[in-house]
Amino acid sequence: MPAWSVCPGCALQLPASGQPPDRRQNASPECWAVYGEVLGFELGHLVPLGKYHQLMVDTYGAQHAGNDARSIRVTYSLVGLFLTLERGRDGLEVRRAHQRMGKPDPSWPSFDRPRDVGTVTVLDVAEAGVRAGSVVGHADAVGRWARSVWQAWSAQHRAAGALAGRLLGDAGLMR
Repeated sequence: MPAWSVCPGCALQLPASGQPPDRRQNASPECWAVYGEVLGFELGHLVPLGKYHQLMVDTYGAQHAGNDARSIRVTYSLVGLFLTLERGRDGLEVRRAHQRMGKPDPSWPSFDRPRDVGTVTVLDVAEAGVRAGSVVGHADAVGRWARSVWQAWSAQHRAAGALAGRLLGDAGLMR
């Protein structure tokens, strides 16, 4: 019977590799390897999938948030999810928004990690995309994953939207 690892970020259970968790990513090495597999597939299909890259980065960041409620990673991830899922912004617009946000300051809200960070994981994206050889499956799964994680953070939606509005103007509807 194989030993299992449990990802500290998303609780994904995978056969253990024996490597220690990546504390910076708040991820098991096995989960991080699946994320790399998904990124590689995305890079191999850059034209149809490149537009999902920022959403994938922000989704993984929010789902793997640690206990530092003021980290730049969780703040950028939640604002990115807000801009994409609530305001319909694309990855390039979200990336520009992150650049405009700058470095965290004490006026930024604290985003406390929810107990549940969503039921869809990067493994679902891998199985629908790279492991099935399906660009459409990858795209659909990234959307499901992002919506699952965003819903898990529902208690923070108002704060993420308010921060986007304050830092970016017009509730994050920048052009």
